[in-house]
Amino acid sequence: MRTLACVACVVVLGLASACGPKTHELKGGKAPSWANRAPGGWKCDFEGRSGLCGLGMVSGIRHDASMRRTAAAERARGGLQRLFDTYSAALFKSYQAATTDYREAGEEQHVEQALKTFTAGHLSGVEIRDYWENETGDAFALAFLNMDDFKAALDRMGDISAKARDVIKGNADKVFNELRDEEAKREAK
Repeated sequence: MRTLACVACVVVLGLASACGPKTHELKGGKAPSWANRAPGGWKCDFEGRSGLCGLGMVSGIRHDASMRRTAAAERARGGLQRLFDTYSAALFKSYQAATTDYREAGEEQHVEQALKTFTAGHLSGVEIRDYWENETGDAFALAFLNMDDFKAALDRMGDISAKARDVIKGNADKVFNELRDEEAKREAK
């Protein structure tokens, strides 16, 4: 009886692990193609659905796996948000000097660059669909926003006017189509 119970437990545990959530290779191995893209967002098809994908990555967080994953995921969501609205300010300073006393020459140069970007907004339906880490501990997260789900979420929002809802949907379609056109131009080169 005890042997039968042990066998039953092993079978149940085996079935439970086979039906569990998808796991991802977290260390090393070949990088998924999305991990080699520039951070930010792009038009994509994911599991047969059209939408927007965003890549987030983080380096240097060695001992806290939760923080590493969270930072990569939030950067991926931020990459998607930047497709819709971004404020940027840039400052570049350059200083150069050369002095001489006819025996020795002295030169110096100082270059500074500062860039600040800000984005804020509400994106409903963004899902973190994949996660990968390379051998050095850099973490990569893939966010996905299905365009049909995004538009349906807008329809459910009661606190915006119908006109504003239509403008947002139109802008979402416009961004999606512009991204598709830009990618087609790059593929044609």
